Amino acid sequence: MTVLNAWKALQKLKREEMALQELPVASLSALTANINRDPKKGKAFAPADFALFREREAQQAQLSPEVAAVALALRHEDQAPPVLLAAWTEVLASATESAQVPPVRALRSDDGRVWVLAPSWEGRNIRGGLVMTTGCAHGTVTLRDIDRNLATYAVQVPKRPLAGWLEAGLLLVCGETSEHGHPRPANVDRGNPEQPDRHLHAGERQHHPGNFGAR
Repeated sequence: MTVLNAWKALQKLKREEMALQELPVASLSALTANINRDPKKGKAFAPADFALFREREAQQAQLSPEVAAVALALRHEDQAPPVLLAAWTEVLASATESAQVPPVRALRSDDGRVWVLAPSWEGRNIRGGLVMTTGCAHGTVTLRDIDRNLATYAVQVPKRPLAGWLEAGLLLVCGETSEHGHPRPANVDRGNPEQPDRHLHAGERQHHPGNFGAR
């Protein structure tokens, strides 16, 4: 993380230096444009309108720092799914040095076609920090905790019109029901005190700025 922050700081310094160097040209361009513009149409141009390297308003991070931390850890361990590269720019933009990897890092299907990074439990449901699929995976899918092989969960993955997609903040619904009609995980390691009765949810989605299609 320290190396990543140092790289970001270096890029920012370089951009600020180029912004200062281009300021005279931007000012001249604004002056020329104002001389030739129709005063009855629109407002006058400013140097900022012609500044290519001027710092713009920072965009809101599309992924949580926890998701970014998990993604970087999986990449370091050579476990990251290829579809994650479609959101790698967002991963780097969301990474922070203080972010902690959550206790449950990720869930994945045995065939590797469905991944859920940084899941969080909301009652009997799970909110995926980032849900990723490849192929046409949808319907009932069994996911396994990548760090606890005995913990598996049957979930409903929603159908999307893409062969592969990524979606942040997706709420997944458990794919199995008990004899009383309530959702339940396909299999939970009851001997692990860190593994509560957890369930996943698909179909309802929390509004979130990160919604990526595989590229």
